[in-house]
Amino acid sequence: MKHLGQAILLLCSLPFLTAPQAAEPDSTGISFYVLRVIYPESAKQGVSLAVDNKSAAAYLMQSRVRPVDSQTGDVDLSEGEQAKMPFIVTPPLARLEAKSELTLRIRRNGEPLPTDRESVFFISMKAIPAQVQNVQPQPVGQMAVTVVSNMKLFYRPKGLAKRAVADVACQLRFHRAGKELIADNPTPYWLTFSRLKSDRVSLDKPALRLMVPPKGQQRYPAPTGTSGHVEWQLIDEDGWNTPVCQQDLPPLDV
Repeated sequence: MKHLGQAILLLCSLPFLTAPQAAEPDSTGISFYVLRVIYPESAKQGVSLAVDNKSAAAYLMQSRVRPVDSQTGDVDLSEGEQAKMPFIVTPPLARLEAKSELTLRIRRNGEPLPTDRESVFFISMKAIPAQVQNVQPQPVGQMAVTVVSNMKLFYRPKGLAKRAVADVACQLRFHRAGKELIADNPTPYWLTFSRLKSDRVSLDKPALRLMVPPKGQQRYPAPTGTSGHVEWQLIDEDGWNTPVCQQDLPPLDV
């Protein structure tokens, strides 16, 4: 996986169509300078996230913190009753002018969090095209696109290193049970695979979205016909792949 530097919002996010608008489509889009946000407990004043609008159009940025869907590893988009989030984003709604930058601030509130392990959430940011007054006829079939970008937010309590994923990657341990490959994580960090291969068969991207929880385990579908060797790489704090780790599997659990 290449280090992306800036994650291009219009390429990496979930698109939703809105009402027609006369704005010309712009391929330069909105970008970020990081791929994930690490929030150490020591950051008493919160942490910042810069949003860069390279396009010629203005947007309204609507931002909030959402939980992780434990079934998919993606952002939980349900609008039903949810636990109160331990973080707030300010400003929650702001205008992002064309060719300009907006700084969001993520702060903790009074909600408690575990002190012996990392916690993970998503910062969900919706870019809504600003309405433009235009007396010219609108091109037929042209649509404005509202784009939602979901970026992982990792909270690290006191005692956990700000940079640790590469150092702990090879501490993962695997075993098989029936048709499942089980990853055991003895570390206090949430771990995300960029690549997980059993012998010569790689797991697909939907499976890799499931993170391995700290001091817990995650189950993955075991590729058919594989036997006793696993290779993996994780995604570190900057979006880079960690070095390759390997393990021979113990005898199959029945």
